[in-house]
Amino acid sequence: MSYPSYAELNALLDQARPPSSTLLQLTDDQLIGLQRRWAAALSAKLDAVLESAGARQLADSTNTMPLVEAVARAWQTLASENVTLRRLLDFHERRSAVLVAAQQTEKRMLALAGGLVELDDAGDEMTRQGHAYREMIRGGTDFACHPISA
Repeated sequence: MSYPSYAELNALLDQARPPSSTLLQLTDDQLIGLQRRWAAALSAKLDAVLESAGARQLADSTNTMPLVEAVARAWQTLASENVTLRRLLDFHERRSAVLVAAQQTEKRMLALAGGLVELDDAGDEMTRQGHAYREMIRGGTDFACHPISA
């Protein structure tokens, strides 16, 4: 596999940005490159959420946002900051088995960060929980009103 460079991914995103209404037909390598880019950005957002949650917990255990809600907001914020990238991934997810397989890491990351699974849970269970959680996030579930637990 020959993954596209950062510059090549930028060019793809530039081509797909509005006002373009055409969704590009991408190769598996391009899709994996875009997914890796998304996962790296999500990892950074989730790291910040977890650091903040730990600091808040040490400072004051009252009045803290549940982790599941904070993680969901981080995903939604990242999606709103990367509309074109998210649009491409969402469109191609329904058409690419390679992309779906590459997204397992994202789903596991969400499930772990949201506290829905433990590190010693089976990978398939992490993926299943993360997939369901991500679908709820995408659907706009308000976790403050509809909390979920492990």
